[in-house]
Amino acid sequence: MQKAASNAEGFEPFEYTFEQHVRAEKLDSYYKFSEQLHLLASQQAGYIYHERRLLAGDGEIRNFQTILRFDSPENCINWLEHPERRRLLRQEEEQNYFQYSGHGNWQSYARWLARSITKPTPKWKVSLLVLLTLYPTVMVLTPLLHLSLKGVAYPIKMLISNSLCVAATSWILVPIVSRIYSNWLQGNLGRWQRCFALSSLIILFILLLNGFLALPKSLWG
Repeated sequence: MQKAASNAEGFEPFEYTFEQHVRAEKLDSYYKFSEQLHLLASQQAGYIYHERRLLAGDGEIRNFQTILRFDSPENCINWLEHPERRRLLRQEEEQNYFQYSGHGNWQSYARWLARSITKPTPKWKVSLLVLLTLYPTVMVLTPLLHLSLKGVAYPIKMLISNSLCVAATSWILVPIVSRIYSNWLQGNLGRWQRCFALSSLIILFILLLNGFLALPKSLWG
């Protein structure tokens, strides 16, 4: 397997993973569609690498994993929202022979966040801040999409949901939170200040969790 190179700034690329579930009798159509997407992705700014793996090869449903690597979250988002990509997806979804879901790589996301930090930062710290922004974003979008996109195919909902989550966290929430906790990330605080910063994060998680638990269960239907 080819190893993805670092981008021009020396940071490892941003990775996005899709999982596809394809009916066995439609494999030829899926391969043709996948190659079309691959060709289009390779023409986009920041594209680095594309890899498709067959996870399970028997039965009526074949499970694939596709990994895309771009040099930045921004360029990956631009590809996910590309009009021609959406057109191809809609075209294949009309045939109803596959389902898919996707998610970003948290470690890559954390490395991207760490670009703004001038000192070496423990991965658990940046991952914790990514979780702090991603968790409420997903929890808020879930009921909103459930209510506003009734009757819309599940793959389309997943595409919209993932695109909005990545956009909200990478362009708005992560930069804001990283600035607020920059001294904690870089270890520029005293012992009690570090304890206070970490405690504030734990309290925020507890408040978010209890707030979402208090909402009607019908919202997550």
